[in-house]
Parts: sequence; structure tokens; C-alpha cells
Amino acid sequence: MKIYIVICLFITNLLIAQDIDVLLQEYETTTKKSLNTVDEKLGNVTIYSQKEIQFMQYTTLSDLLKEIPISNLNKNRFGVSNLSLPGSKTDVSGFFRIFINGHELSSNYTMSPSAPWMEFPMDIVDYVEIYRGNSSFSLGSGNGIFFIRIYTKKGSKENSSKLFAHVTDKGSNAEAVAHSDILENGWSYLAYASNVKVNDDRNYNFKKFKNDSDSKYLYVNLEKESTALNIGYGYVDKDNFAGMSLDANPDDAKYLSEDMFVDFSSSFLDDNSLKLNLSYDLNRLNYDELNNEGLALIPVIDFANAGLTIPKEYHSDIKVNKSSALVSKSFSTQNNNLLIGLNTQYKKYSLDNSYSVNFLNNINYIDKLSNFKSEKRYSAFLQDDYRIADNFLVVLNLKRDKYDRDSNLVKLKNEHYRVGAIYTANDNIGFKTFYTKTSIMPSFYNVDFSSKSAPELKNQKYKYYYIESVYADDDLRLSVLFNNIKIEDFIYYTPIGFINVNHTIEVDNWVFDLKYDFFDKHTLHLNYFTTNLTEHLNNSNKGGFVKVTGEYDKFEYFSSLIYRNSYEYYNEYVDGSYNLNVGVTYKVTKDISVSVKAENILDDSTKSLYKEGINADASIGNFTLEDNEPEITLSTEWVF
Repeated sequence: MKIYIVICLFITNLLIAQDIDVLLQEYETTTKKSLNTVDEKLGNVTIYSQKEIQFMQYTTLSDLLKEIPISNLNKNRFGVSNLSLPGSKTDVSGFFRIFINGHELSSNYTMSPSAPWMEFPMDIVDYVEIYRGNSSFSLGSGNGIFFIRIYTKKGSKENSSKLFAHVTDKGSNAEAVAHSDILENGWSYLAYASNVKVNDDRNYNFKKFKNDSDSKYLYVNLEKESTALNIGYGYVDKDNFAGMSLDANPDDAKYLSEDMFVDFSSSFLDDNSLKLNLSYDLNRLNYDELNNEGLALIPVIDFANAGLTIPKEYHSDIKVNKSSALVSKSFSTQNNNLLIGLNTQYKKYSLDNSYSVNFLNNINYIDKLSNFKSEKRYSAFLQDDYRIADNFLVVLNLKRDKYDRDSNLVKLKNEHYRVGAIYTANDNIGFKTFYTKTSIMPSFYNVDFSSKSAPELKNQKYKYYYIESVYADDDLRLSVLFNNIKIEDFIYYTPIGFINVNHTIEVDNWVFDLKYDFFDKHTLHLNYFTTNLTEHLNNSNKGGFVKVTGEYDKFEYFSSLIYRNSYEYYNEYVDGSYNLNVGVTYKVTKDISVSVKAENILDDSTKSLYKEGINADASIGNFTLEDNEPEITLSTEWVF
């Protein structure tokens, strides 16, 4: 019955749709250009334009990431949105990278997108690019297999003031202000401030899982010609949800994540071919949890004497400082572009005012969870793309990293390479293929919480191959993507800590994507993906979406259905999800708009898998909670 309701709602939306601005309007949309991405050599990319972000009423980054193919967005044990590869669920993913205007925002402690930035407001976002596989070194020299790049609006284009606000039927609310201007000396700036409060509790089996949060954001962008300065601050104070409690239900818990960064970049020489980038980051994570059933704080538990060492209380204040410098030089001819560069990075990790309390009320003061406290990384890289013919481009990336770490991780090396080709057969058909070999090092978090039986974690080794074919004409764009990922020494969290999986994990993905402009530029967007995984599934491995957007007179509207398939994890069966969302925006004047959005109308969200206790038996203690509840949001924007 549920699927019939979905079909009826979409047919209704299709019939009333009248007009739409072309999505991705800031990029050329001729037949030939529709075969290309923003920059071919960057690899496989999905772009969310400012117009699409407005039409779909994405309020936060995680709101947008719910629908992206070959991934799952779930709540982890701490109630934070976290991306995982299809078929799997991880509490902390170390292979997704998130950037804002070229600066990486991933937590320097976990190497996963941190709590503040996963909920970054979309009010000032110009567009978002999402890359599968490693991308160009011209965007930075970090390693990963999934890159999310956020680009904010610019003062030189906006030159205005804006007020934003929204409120939901759950009592969540947000207020934000942005101001931009062009100064007489040629500098332009954009300043943004936001305050967000979220009510997001869950009830299950007579337990209440608390996940309320209070977030604040400050952001400043300064630009003049080829020089830019970005300053950002993100803060979230929230409940711990399931936390580290053995019964997955803390008695009292708080989680505070605070990130700050300063990023400076400038280009030199007449052709701007010499680039310098300097940045500084400070991450702070304050964690407090009390639970009379005990905490799974792996570093302090002696499993041979668990009864006396399992803590009931834990307090910590983690700080990570990161300094980075990158210099690169490009050389261009008619058919060839060469980029060479050097990058150095230094991280320092400290654990202050930290202690645990056991069931005998003995206090254990903690000045470290492992011997890994600092890291220096030195990188040299080269990127070359050569146009063999007008319709054929080859790309080569090479990089070598040297890591100088304390503890048992001293002087590790990592080599990365990527080779690819792009072929445009004619104005309507194109092909693209890339092969990447890369490694991802264990993070501070991985080493702190590693298994005591195998504390010397190896770096994760990825081999990533994909081929994409595209057909495009004036109204239609159809793409088919296949990728294969092989992972050696995958770092996996078990009830007794992180270990390296001792076999090769292999993943095959197929992605089908279709965009069709109809009835005077109305847009229908269909996507479906399917995954084969060599491991036991603990998350959905198939999914997709259907989106319709339209515009009539002063109204803009959308419908979207996000699907993830069912799966079974030992004795826990998880239904498939049909997340249906609709929304409409009314332009009161050219400067004032009012929007209403209804999310998860069918009350059929994706569900996240959790576990009680530290039993090594994977079939014991499993349960699921919905990631999202039905919600109605009323929002407004005023430009002046």
C-alpha cells in the first residue's frame, strides 16, 4: 500500500509542475558541456548548484547527504550523522573528507567529518561538489575515497545583508545573519553567524535516547583578486545518545565538539601559476558520561580483570592542533598541464583534565590513551594531464608521503598514484575511467581505541577503479557508473577495540542516474545504485531517489523519495525505507520568501544498527533506531 501512495504523490507533482530554472545554471548547459564535469580531471563528481539547494530546501549538509548514491547516512552511537559505504555501518568513518572553500574540515582526531560540520547550515552555500575516488591535487593533497567540497557564496557576488530563520514542529529552531560588501580598496567580504537548536530524542524499549543539541557557527571570507582568507568556527553541545554505555543508555552524558580554522591562500606570477596555502586548525572534544551499567572505554579496561576495571564514569578534554603549508607550481601548454607541489603538516594531540571512575569509586587520572601524541607529514606530489586529441585526455597523479610519528608508528611511508582517461566520442556520448591506489593512516582515535591484543595498526590500503559512460542531449542526461574497491588491512571497530581485518574486502557498485527536463524545463531526476560486498551486511546495500522540482509564478516546489533496501544482520531484520519529502517556497517579494517542508511523511526513515554490551558474539545485543522522525519545517529568508 505504501508504494502506491508514493506513486500517486509523484504523479500529482508531475501534473501540476509548470516551469523551472535549469539546475546547475552557473555552469554551461549546452549539449557538449553537459558531458563534462566542472573540471574533467577531477574524476567522477556530483554537483549541487545553489538553485537546486534552494529548490530542495536542504537546511544542513547532512540533509543533502541523505540521498547521495553508494553511501548510507546514519546516526552513530553518539547521535552524530556519519557516512558509511553501502552494506556497512561505522560509528566513525576515516575515508570521507569534507572541505569548505578548499580547507579540510575533517576532525584531526578521528579523520571523520566532525559533529559541527556535518550539520553545517546551507544558508550561505553556493554549491557543493561530491567526488568518488581521489580527486585532483590542485584541490589539496589529502588521501581518501570520498570527497565532499562545500563552496560558500562570495561577498563580491552577494553584496547584501540576509536574515534566515526556521522552526520545526518538534521545537527545533535556527536563526542566522549574513552580510557581504565590496570595499573601496578592492577587497570583498562575507560574514555569517548562526545559532541552531535541535530536539531529536528517540524512545525504544522503555528507554529514552537523548540527542538534543545547541550549535553555533561563525564564518568570514575575505577575497581580493587571487588572495583569500577564510576563518571558520563551529561549536556543538549535545547529548551523547547511546554513548559508550554498555546498555546503550547513559544515565548522564554530554558531548561538546568545537572546531576553529584559519586558512590563507594566494597565487603569484602573472599567470597565477605559483600558489601558496597556509592554515591552522584547533579541534577540541570534551566528553562526559556517567552510567551505572558501565562504559565500554576500551583503553582503560583490562579484559582479564574486567569487573574491577570497567569504569562507570569518564571525563575527557581532547585537543588537536594542526598547522599546514602547501606550495604548488603549474606549467601549461596548449595540450598539457603539469602541477608539482610540496606539502607539510604537523599535528599535536593532548588529553587534559581527564579521568575515569570505576565501581569501587577509585579515580584513574588519564594523561594519555596511547603513546601516539604527534605527527609530522611531508608530501611531494605531481599531477599531469595531457590532451592527446581534442576528444581524448589522459591524467596522471603521483604522491609520496612520509610520516614521522611517535610511539610505535615512527616513519611510515605512503605512496599514492592515480591514472585516468576521458574520451568524448561525439557531442552526445562520453566515457571516463580512473584507477587509484592510495593508503589511509590510522588516526589518533584508531590508535587510542585499538585492541590490546594487536595495538600496532597498519595503514588501510585502497585500490579504487571506476568507469563511467554518459549520454546527453538538450533535455536528457543519462550516466552509468561502475566502480570496484579492494581494501587491505581495513581498520574495523570490534567490541574489544580497533583491529586490521586480515583479509581483502571487495566492493562492486553500479550507479544509474537520469536527469530529464520536460514540459518547458521541468526536471525529473532518477538515481539507483546496487552494491555487492564480500562482508556480512550490516546496512543497506541498494538504494536510490526520485526528485521532481518545479516553479510556477511565485511558487517553487519539490518532491523527493529516498529509498534504501532491507537487510538482515544475524537475528535483527531491518525493513527497507521510503523517505518521502515535499516542500514549497513562496516568493512574497523578490527579497522575501517563505518556505514549508514536510520530511519523512510516511514515517519510514532509515534505521541505524546498535549493540548493547561488549560481547564478541556479533549476534547478541543488536537493536535498531530510526535515523529521522517525521518533521515539518517553516522557514523564511529576507534580503536587504
